[in-house]
Amino acid sequence: MLRTAGLAVLFLLAWAQPGQANFTQNVLICDSAGAHPDIRIIACTRNIESGRFIGHNLAVAFTNRGDAYKRKGQFGPAIADYSEAIRLKSDEAAFIVSRGNAYFYDGQFDRAIEDYNAAIRLDPRLSQAYGNRGNVHRKKGRFAQAIKDYDKALQLMPESAHVFADRGLAHEKKGKMGLALQDYKKAYELGFRHPLLLRKLRQSGAA
Repeated sequence: MLRTAGLAVLFLLAWAQPGQANFTQNVLICDSAGAHPDIRIIACTRNIESGRFIGHNLAVAFTNRGDAYKRKGQFGPAIADYSEAIRLKSDEAAFIVSRGNAYFYDGQFDRAIEDYNAAIRLDPRLSQAYGNRGNVHRKKGRFAQAIKDYDKALQLMPESAHVFADRGLAHEKKGKMGLALQDYKKAYELGFRHPLLLRKLRQSGAA
């Protein structure tokens, strides 16, 4: 009897055969963040190569495939796909943020900053760009700059548990444990349950 992993591989190979999925299925799978990344890459590639997409829709297909590559930890192909999406639709700030995220996970922090800056110039109200730029500043030890970006992100999206948690880390690194705990508690109230956060709250007696 085949193990589950073997069944998954056989399913993937069967699905990948030409003609097994129609155009509508490819569109749905390419757009689905929850799809298996390998299957999503196949679906997006079919959409890209179909000749039926242009402009924004083609850029979205490249971005979706980039997301699948990023999920697999393949940041080079992800960055290439995001770059193509940006070439097709250079005024779409969200595409630039996506490439910035791939640069961030790949450890290319300066390039990530450049993309977040570019996205903010296009859309000064894009909270994700500020929050993610704050993460880069925090990684580089620029805690005051990180906090400033987190503050702006929270002005734009005041219920972001992740940003409260991230700002708490920056406050803690600056030695401001009282402010850090305030942010950790708020993140917890908003539903953030990361083990590190829970440990910090328990150690402080706050949870």
